[in-house]
Amino acid sequence: GILPSVQNKALLNGASPFVVLVVCNLVCLFGNSMICFFRKIHLNISRTELFLYLIAGIFGLYATDLFLNLAYTRLPVGMVTVIHFLYPILVCLEGILFYRDRWNRNLLFAVVLSVGGLLLLSGSVFNIDLIGIGFALISALAYSFNLTMADRSPIGKHDVFQKNFYLFLVSFLMSAAVSMIRKETVSFQMDQLPWLILGGIILMCGSLFLTKGIALLGSRDAAFISTLEPVSSFLFSTVIYHYSLNFRNILGCVLIILSLIPIMVKEKS
Repeated sequence: GILPSVQNKALLNGASPFVVLVVCNLVCLFGNSMICFFRKIHLNISRTELFLYLIAGIFGLYATDLFLNLAYTRLPVGMVTVIHFLYPILVCLEGILFYRDRWNRNLLFAVVLSVGGLLLLSGSVFNIDLIGIGFALISALAYSFNLTMADRSPIGKHDVFQKNFYLFLVSFLMSAAVSMIRKETVSFQMDQLPWLILGGIILMCGSLFLTKGIALLGSRDAAFISTLEPVSSFLFSTVIYHYSLNFRNILGCVLIILSLIPIMVKEKS
């Protein structure tokens, strides 16, 4: 949740969104490489696993960032946030459709609370742009696919650092390839570099903790807990940029936090 405010600092200092994406992915790749080296984690994988990492990296991690940025160009941030954070519901639907998971009352109650909290937190003035809504929905679908792949596919059993190494490797290579196709140069000023590096470190840590959470809890529960991200992002940005708090925002945060309780309480058989 801290990442958007840090990346915004780099953008305010003149960095382009493309530079932010490339440098953050490069920092994550380098950091995971160093961790794997010092922990002596082997990176040998089969061709099938390499193919799965390519699929997860391109259609999950990279597609999420790409379509989020595209949605931000056509819709208010609040509306994009609401649509993107529907991904826990999509994770649940993927589990029901493809892995025979069961829908229950606790899950339905959690969905209602989290969506209501997001609507209150993000505001109520929305513009109708079908293309922008489509971009935001694709970003939610891509991220839900990324979480499901990290949990349910054969690569889900891999070491956390190994998984993140390959995912960020694919995402970085995709960013570099797009830059070459569009003939864009990755350049930045020195006053932007600390924010870019800090953003990469935060992105790497967040991804590592989320991946570990998926390994321990499963993609569904981890996805719902990660809806705390807009709460922490809102509170952190309020401190940094001195935004004003109102009752609607506070109520939205409370509802999102309360939505975690039904997930933690297991239904009696």
